[in-house]
Amino acid sequence: MKKFGIIVVATLSFMASFAAIPAATTPTVQAKTKVSVVKKKSMSAQKYQIDQSKAKKAYAYSGTLKKKEFKLSKGHNQTFNATAQESVKVGKKTRVYYYVKSTSNHKLAGWVWHGYLKTPLLSKSAVTKLVASGEDLNPSAALLKQPEAFYGTYNLYLRKQFNMTGKLTTFKNNQARVYVADPAIKPYAQKAMGVWNQALGRTVFVSGTASNHQLVIDTKPAKEWDGLNDGTHLYLSSTALKDKTYMDSVADTPEIRSLYNQYEDIADAYKDAANGSAAQKTYLSQGHTLYDQLIAAQKAAAPSYTNYWEGVLVHELGHSLGLDHTPYLTDIMYAETSDDGFSSSVDGKYNWDAPKDPNDTRRETPTLSQRDVNRAKLGMKLGYW
Repeated sequence: MKKFGIIVVATLSFMASFAAIPAATTPTVQAKTKVSVVKKKSMSAQKYQIDQSKAKKAYAYSGTLKKKEFKLSKGHNQTFNATAQESVKVGKKTRVYYYVKSTSNHKLAGWVWHGYLKTPLLSKSAVTKLVASGEDLNPSAALLKQPEAFYGTYNLYLRKQFNMTGKLTTFKNNQARVYVADPAIKPYAQKAMGVWNQALGRTVFVSGTASNHQLVIDTKPAKEWDGLNDGTHLYLSSTALKDKTYMDSVADTPEIRSLYNQYEDIADAYKDAANGSAAQKTYLSQGHTLYDQLIAAQKAAAPSYTNYWEGVLVHELGHSLGLDHTPYLTDIMYAETSDDGFSSSVDGKYNWDAPKDPNDTRRETPTLSQRDVNRAKLGMKLGYW
């Protein structure tokens, strides 16, 4: 890194301090203020645009800040390359300036206070390529590090590409108060909330009260679903909760899926065979054998009662964060199909009726995949929580 000595230049002062400069403050020349460049260094070229909301009356300067080179409002919609930076001491305050030059109009060049610069938004084609180059339905680190305006500009596109539901539950300052109306499931709810809080590195879900909450967790009789979230109420099926044998039928492994498919094929063959025929009797025997094997495999792979219901709540809280279903068994947000017939169908990247990772076992514990976490982080960027 090349260093330069202290250079005393012109006399100049600023209207505000470095720590709290008003957005539209413009430097003015006054006497008896000592200005010096205390450090300069080159930097790899980085692209910026002028933040016109902050730089309405500001200028770019010469390297000594002695001369105004151009008014920053002239750089509207221009992209600039920044290739060097310098620290300038004005009186007792120090500010950092970048040397920038327009990529399309080289007459627009000079030293600009870094607070007037912003990272330019990616073009639609660049965003499309970035999404396509990443893992399916998993926002990359680059997508999660874009400027705030990016997520407003590409909200609908990102929502579609990453199977997001949009805003479902109301959050205040990125936080939702959760009231658990049924005391019996409170331990499960606390575990599920903690899983998301830890994964996101912040307290997103906090305990609420009957009079102060954004989301209520309760139970409700149902045979069609285990969990349901409408944005203000999250329900667990009391019917399934009361059935202690329910865990014996929920496991989903490659072996179980294979046995189930074989059983279905034999059942169809049995129906098509002539009544009383030898073939029908053979299919019946094979069907009984496969059924017994299927039941045994489901029991062997059954999750614990506690883990399962905590996992269901983690899934449903994911919907509150703006996540829709995925076709990946290893995601807590997995669903067997993109349209199950009773909940809202997924308006996402594509439809499915089979898992994308058929050689994996379904996640049925209160844990998250990296895809789950990254999509939730994207949900925050998009303003869903």
